Amino acid sequence: MFSGDINLVALLIGSGFPNFDVFPTLLRKETPEDPINETHAATILHTIFLYIAILPFMYFALNSLGWSNSWVIATSFCIGGVVHVLTESFDEKGRRLLYPISKKFYGIKILPYDFWTYLTDKKVLTLECGLSIVAFLLLVF
Repeated sequence: MFSGDINLVALLIGSGFPNFDVFPTLLRKETPEDPINETHAATILHTIFLYIAILPFMYFALNSLGWSNSWVIATSFCIGGVVHVLTESFDEKGRRLLYPISKKFYGIKILPYDFWTYLTDKKVLTLECGLSIVAFLLLVF
């Protein structure tokens, strides 16, 4: 059933999918006064449970459309979402990793939470550069 392949397009789309809950913040075009209590990252889109729950539905939906690689696409999309959530759990806010069992935010407080600070933080720049290099090396080799 799983061939070991990963669909990079589905992985990329899945890794960006959780950020649909940032639209209310972006529409204001300014940093909120209390960014840590912003709804972004506190919705179901930023929970691992969502991607576990939608995996079989996504597989069956794609399969019913006749896509022969529906399992690879569905799995890649969900892996992208989970990696996004886990990566973001390294900021000051953390993420609801055990939702719906717990509404508590879990994570390791290494990176800033505020989006504008995030863009200018040297730790973030180092992390993003490192991840880009690793991704490039994985694609090349």
